[in-house]
Amino acid sequence: MKTRLTLAAAVATVLASIALYPLLQTGTWFWTGIGAVIVVALVGAATRRRAIPVVLCFLAAVGGLFLYLNVVFAGRQSWAGLLPTGASLHHLQLLVKQAMAETSKYAPAIPARPGIVLVTVAGIGFVAVLTDVLAVRLHRPAIAGLPLLVLFCVPLTTDARPGAVGATLVFCAGMVGYLGLLSADGRHRLRLWGRLIHPWQDDTDSQGPDVRPLAAAGRRIGSAAVVLALALPLLIPGLKAHRLFPGDGTGKGGGPGSHSQVTFPRPLDLLNTDLHETRPTPVLTYRTTDSAPPYLQLYVLSNLNTNSWTMAPPTTTALSRRGLPPAPGLADKSTPGPVLSEAITLGTNLVKSGNISYLPLPYPARQLQVHGDWRVDGSTLSVLSASARLTGLRYSVVAKDVNPSPGQLRDAPAPPAALNGDTFVPAVYQKQLTGLADRITATRTTPYGKAVAIQQWFTTPGRFKYTLQVPQTQSAAVLLHFLTVAKRGYCQQFAFGMAVLARLVGIPARVVVGFTAGGFIGNNTWQVKTSDAHAWPELYFAGAGWLRFEPTPPNATGPADQATASPPPYSTPLSDSSGSLGPRTGLSTPSNPHSAPTPAGSNSALSKKLNKAALGHAGGTDGNRRHGTPPILPVALVLLGVVLIAPATTRALGRRWRWWRAQDDISRAHVAWRELRNDLTDYRITYRASESPRALSRRIATSLGLAGAERDALDRIAMAEERASYAASPAGSAQLKADEALVRRAVARSCPTSGRFLAVLAPPSALIPVRAAAQQLLDVFGWMELATTRVRRRPTGQGGQPALHSDRPAHA
Repeated sequence: MKTRLTLAAAVATVLASIALYPLLQTGTWFWTGIGAVIVVALVGAATRRRAIPVVLCFLAAVGGLFLYLNVVFAGRQSWAGLLPTGASLHHLQLLVKQAMAETSKYAPAIPARPGIVLVTVAGIGFVAVLTDVLAVRLHRPAIAGLPLLVLFCVPLTTDARPGAVGATLVFCAGMVGYLGLLSADGRHRLRLWGRLIHPWQDDTDSQGPDVRPLAAAGRRIGSAAVVLALALPLLIPGLKAHRLFPGDGTGKGGGPGSHSQVTFPRPLDLLNTDLHETRPTPVLTYRTTDSAPPYLQLYVLSNLNTNSWTMAPPTTTALSRRGLPPAPGLADKSTPGPVLSEAITLGTNLVKSGNISYLPLPYPARQLQVHGDWRVDGSTLSVLSASARLTGLRYSVVAKDVNPSPGQLRDAPAPPAALNGDTFVPAVYQKQLTGLADRITATRTTPYGKAVAIQQWFTTPGRFKYTLQVPQTQSAAVLLHFLTVAKRGYCQQFAFGMAVLARLVGIPARVVVGFTAGGFIGNNTWQVKTSDAHAWPELYFAGAGWLRFEPTPPNATGPADQATASPPPYSTPLSDSSGSLGPRTGLSTPSNPHSAPTPAGSNSALSKKLNKAALGHAGGTDGNRRHGTPPILPVALVLLGVVLIAPATTRALGRRWRWWRAQDDISRAHVAWRELRNDLTDYRITYRASESPRALSRRIATSLGLAGAERDALDRIAMAEERASYAASPAGSAQLKADEALVRRAVARSCPTSGRFLAVLAPPSALIPVRAAAQQLLDVFGWMELATTRVRRRPTGQGGQPALHSDRPAHA
């Protein structure tokens, strides 16, 4: 029954599962996981009392694990608290969906809710199944370390950060379990031999056995384990820090805790990473009484070169309790707009990578209360820190939602000379895009009118299409192709395009990367997700300062990432010649199909909030529907069906392929003999590789009682193989295929019904090529060892001089 090896596999799984402790808040899952491991071990021990196929052992262990999960998590809905029912299956499915939804909301350590515990215990149990089958049933304890390694890799794919002592103890526990499994397997193999054998002993060495080959095998196993341990986590997409506040990743002083060189984020890379996530995750939440909060600014890109927009080095001062510096160019008293306050809470899954972090803030902020050492850049009002902790950070901000009237913007004076740098456009852009900018703004006479014309040019229905499936726009040639030919892109392309066109007509412009207002979730609370990451242009108007514009067209049918974007009221005047319009009054937003127009003169905050809630849910509900949890049960059934039919399909196709390729008597003889041996393997009839064809045919004919045509067919196959291998001329092969089919039917008839069913459904011979390929693949370390050994074993004599060899025997 291999009790010792079964127990060792179970203990190794339990010790490896300790690595999951940073993921959940309580330890109840651990004891439930131990129960799953015990059930798997008992089922595995029971199935090994009889010689049944490995596939059935695996399925039995999975079935036992499923029954255990059903009893523990859906016992009330089960028949007699034990057997699954439709209600219990539905309850388990709901728990899995609950776990999928909650894991995207929490960061480690997450609450140990039933759904999350179910998924955790199921994962531990499945690893126990794989370990038990590989180590005990197949006697492959080294390979059984792979599923145990998965348990170690799971915490690495999250932001869980166990302490140094905890990580050391976890590693030691896993190592002890794995080494105990190897030791138990070694004792089991030694008992099968009965005595210790020293292979490859060097007769010239009188000091003891030659253990170099065994040491080489150990080095190969160790090398394979190290390579897998290093490479496997890198292949997991989730193994990376959060994209909100990382450094540039160059490694030049930007590692955690490094302050030797200031490293800044790469906003465009972060934006693209967030928008291309198939499963948006929460970034932050904030509370405000404002019915339509402004965007949240993170990074300001004000430098335009020939290839891209970049951030300018900040000129910072210490954050003062008296407030932030005044917003550049904003005449606070003469520019309308409400003052709002927001209480912001960053997500608990945020980590710091690099040594500069930025706070998401509405622009322009006036007052900020935040813990930590923070500094403010007076030109952008960006707040940054090189040492503050971001995870779960809470802070409050007071800002002004600037909303000037179109009349004020039309009458705005020329920008100051200090902003000449914000109108600079490299010559390569001027050469290719000046004509386009002039055509767009030909009918407008004021900078404000030109800005509105450029935004309307982008948002005109049917002119541009929103899609994420485009390359990043950087160079002038690529930007020109986007504006005039492709006309497909997302917020980055539209923000770049409008900022460049605005500079070409003399309007100071820059690009901002941050987040939209997010979605309203009730109780004056808004939630911002990675799908709300956004880029937009800001244009400067004296008296109003830097103002946001929204050139990104609506995306009614695409992903929800830009559904929460909306143009500000001052950028969509009712007419170019209209007079002053009050803030948030009488304005429509035709470029955003998700927002309902507010009736003229209406000041109902409730109506605005409902509209904003609809806007947020347009990006949340639809996005969840498109990116929701896939149907697990149908996918699992399909995969199970593929696994069940794969061996039989491979066996049948392989037989047809070999017979089709055999074109002469010799090749047909070899194919017939190979198929005969495969048939014996499928029907669990043992044979030795050293048996000659004639000896094997006599033994099989005697043991199975073959006579007449079946005996003659078996003899012809054996004789054809011997002549093809040893004789000068092969035997005729015209009827070998029919002979092989006849013998296969005779062999099948001699087996019980269960044996025939398993031979068809799960033929062991189908796995022979897979095992051979795996052995060759893993033996790459053996080839490396062989090469280095040959180099080390170059013949040398005493004192490092080459030894002399002679073909003649030495004489005394």
